[in-house]
Amino acid sequence: MAQQTKNTAQKKKFPNALVIVFCIMILSVVLTWLVPAGQYNTLPDSSTLDPSSYHRVDQSPVGLWGLLDAVFQGMSNASSIIVFTFLVGGYFNVLIESKSVDGFLSFLMRKLGSRSMLIIPVLVLIMSLLGATGVMANPVVAVIPIGILLAKKLKMDQIVGLSVMYLAAYGGYATSPICAMTVQVAQKIADIPQLSGFGFRCIIWLVFFIPTLLYIMRYALKIRKDPSKSVMGDAAFDGDESSINAPFTWRHVLALLGLVVGLGVYTYGSLEYNWGMSYMATIMLIVAMFAAFITKMGINGFVQGFLKGSQQMTFSATLIGLASGVSVILTSGSVLHSIVYGMGIALNSMPHFLAGPVMFWFNLLFNFFVNSGSGQATVIMPIMAPLADVVGVTRQAAVTAFQLGDGLSNIIFPTSGTMMACLALSGVDYKKWVKWVFPLFLAWTVLGTITIMVVVASGVA
Repeated sequence: MAQQTKNTAQKKKFPNALVIVFCIMILSVVLTWLVPAGQYNTLPDSSTLDPSSYHRVDQSPVGLWGLLDAVFQGMSNASSIIVFTFLVGGYFNVLIESKSVDGFLSFLMRKLGSRSMLIIPVLVLIMSLLGATGVMANPVVAVIPIGILLAKKLKMDQIVGLSVMYLAAYGGYATSPICAMTVQVAQKIADIPQLSGFGFRCIIWLVFFIPTLLYIMRYALKIRKDPSKSVMGDAAFDGDESSINAPFTWRHVLALLGLVVGLGVYTYGSLEYNWGMSYMATIMLIVAMFAAFITKMGINGFVQGFLKGSQQMTFSATLIGLASGVSVILTSGSVLHSIVYGMGIALNSMPHFLAGPVMFWFNLLFNFFVNSGSGQATVIMPIMAPLADVVGVTRQAAVTAFQLGDGLSNIIFPTSGTMMACLALSGVDYKKWVKWVFPLFLAWTVLGTITIMVVVASGVA
């Protein structure tokens, strides 16, 4: 009993995710008082920075009012993502409430029997490919409940359910050969052909995918053999044995086919026509309405399922908005561009062979402050592209350094609103997540460094 009381007290001491993010906002305020203020001008009729235009401006440190106002401004800036999270979270929950996902997973487990663990690598591959297309970047929050449901059925813990969905998707996103939000935006700013280097980026995706899959599978097999080794400890849930016999009817098949078709249509539209989140939300509404109709949920069942899913997203959506407040503070204090300028000075004085890795490491750390792929590209690439010419590396190498730096640290930094939202939704606290994922993050960082060195040495253009 005494030990249990002690464990409970320790859990209570670790701060809530919202507290962590707000503390980072306070740290950002301190930086606006310490870092010299400066700005780059933008090119005419463009949001792209002019790399030769950096100049000091009057110091404008953020005070208490600015800190508190950044909460609203962050929510406002992230409003489209927040609304998207509420809507798509609700729509996906309609599908879950239709029992189609539950029935499908039970069907697979019955058919696979002792080989039911094969479900994990298949889902990891699917989520990684969807992440690579950019389809499952922010939207991954909505499918976390499916991962948790799978983990329950396989008698795993929340870490497994979270990693199968979130970690797999963001591993694919970070190493994507085609992602419009990162690769294509960066290549456009760097003035190199769109989707150039597709072949070697596919190799990079594979190089990162294999160890990620092995890391997830190793942990899943370990806790299946001995549940006491779960990182979640007492917070891990018991296996959902009763639902292995959940029925899977032709109605459930049609509902899931609707989801597959919907995601297929959105993936095509995203790649061909640059469709954004509004298209995803609309397609998922159609998918949810079709699922409710075909499984005879009725209009009341649809509404109840939607509201329940949206309510589950409240904490996650709040985290996304609050995390956006960090960049609001740094921009208001005019120190964001100064940080980039400092990086440029450091790179100019470095040996050729270190230029690529340092670009990668800087982007890895800079993602803490600007946790948006396209946002970071518009701030970083106008500076890194000409710097690459000066230090003797190709612009393709600079794009790769940006892409990996921006993507890989999404799984570790608490300023990632999507990550914190996924953690909250799955019931995994940040401390336990970091304890589990940090060795993989270190391996990713080493792989990223080696990858950049290879790209620089090979002169890929």
